[in-house]
Amino acid sequence: MNQELIDQIRKIVERVLEEQASTTTQIADEKRLLAIFGATQLELDEPLQQLQACTQDGWKITIILSDLATKVINPEPIHAIFGEENVLREDILTNIATFVDTYQQIVLPVFSHPMAAKLALRLVDTPCTYLVFEALSKGKTVIAVTDALNQNGSSAKINAIEVEYVNVLSELGVQWVPMMQIAESIKNRTDDSPTSLDRPLISATTILNLDTNVQELVHAKRAIITPLAREHAKKRGIKLIPKS
Repeated sequence: MNQELIDQIRKIVERVLEEQASTTTQIADEKRLLAIFGATQLELDEPLQQLQACTQDGWKITIILSDLATKVINPEPIHAIFGEENVLREDILTNIATFVDTYQQIVLPVFSHPMAAKLALRLVDTPCTYLVFEALSKGKTVIAVTDALNQNGSSAKINAIEVEYVNVLSELGVQWVPMMQIAESIKNRTDDSPTSLDRPLISATTILNLDTNVQELVHAKRAIITPLAREHAKKRGIKLIPKS
C-alpha cells in the first residue's frame, strides 16, 4: 500500500470520526423528553398544551402510546402538535434499555390506574411499563400526573388501593405533579436534581422518619405530599403547614 493511499484512508477515517463526534455531542446537548400515554378517559387538551410548552422551551419530545391507549385515544391531535414521526406505538419498541438512555426525563401525563397498578406490583409485562421501570432503575427523572387517579366514580376500596400504589411508586422514585404544572416541573428538573428545592416530595417515609416529638411539619407551598404521607401524619397528630 503506497503512502498516497494510506493518506487518503486516514483522511476518510478522520472525517467519519469527526462526524460521529459531532452527532454524539449534538444528541447530548439536546433536551430530550419521553412522554408515555396510557389509556385514559380524561380530555387531552391540557396535557398536550403542557407538553407543547416544553417544545417551545427547546425540548425534543417523543410520544409513546400504550396498546390500550391506541384503542381509546384519538392520535390525530397528538400527530398535529408533535408530528406523526414522533408518535410511536409501544409494540414497535426494541432494545428498551438503550432507548431509555437517550432521554433525560420521562413524563406520564395521564397516569391511569392500570399502569399505576402494574408498576407498583412490578408487573412490567408491557413495553411501556418495562420502559418506566427501567428508567427508575437507572435513576432517570420520572414525573407522573395523578389527576386520573382517585376519580369520583371510583369506589372507596379502589381509592384506598390507589393510595398504596402512589406510596410504593414514591419510594421507587416517581415524582408527582398536578397536570397544570407538567411544563413547569420539567423545566425545573434535571437528572442531577430529581426534585426542585421549592417543591420537594413528602412521602410516607418522610413522615415515618420524623422524631416522635415532632408535632408540626412546615413545608414549601408547592410540596408534593403523597396521600399515604397525609394519612401517617394524621395518625401521628402531625400538622402539615405550608410555609408562608
